[in-house]
Amino acid sequence: MSTECVISTKLNQIGQIFSLMVLCFAAHAGCNLSVPSTQPDNRYEMVEGTSGAEVRDKLTGIVWQRCVLGMLWNGKTCTGTPAGKTWAEAVQVAQAANASRSSGGSVWQLPNNADLYGLAERACYNPSINTNWFPETPGDRTWSSTVDSVNPDVAMHVSFSYGHGGTALKKNLGRVRLMRYE
Repeated sequence: MSTECVISTKLNQIGQIFSLMVLCFAAHAGCNLSVPSTQPDNRYEMVEGTSGAEVRDKLTGIVWQRCVLGMLWNGKTCTGTPAGKTWAEAVQVAQAANASRSSGGSVWQLPNNADLYGLAERACYNPSINTNWFPETPGDRTWSSTVDSVNPDVAMHVSFSYGHGGTALKKNLGRVRLMRYE
């Protein structure tokens, strides 16, 4: 990740340095360089034959769509407007993606919460994801396939603003990023 650092100082009334703050940003994200990256660039590779629209996590073997639903890979970044979908609509998106595929190969699916949470970059925020491989990722809720074990009207999600997971009513809107196992 390319890194830019900004040094900010605050002075007290007599001109002495009150505090020194160093903020480092990697591709629009705020990153703490003292925290080891959990999603380094070398963990991912482009999937052949996809023009870069899909990436493979070499550690897990999962193939991810590079852009969330509503956005398209243009060869350099994700463009367009992220779509908001209810949880049921997100499940339907995965089913439709498989219906349009040619036969054979692994199927697209909504990731389970553990796989989706595994995309979060613990050293960065806004967004907390590897922005070289997943550019323009919205920071808000991204749906997982995991349903709450107590309340079937609730599903789990990951918010990529800070990489935290949570639950939300399935009728709420969230982002969709499909994956498949290879």
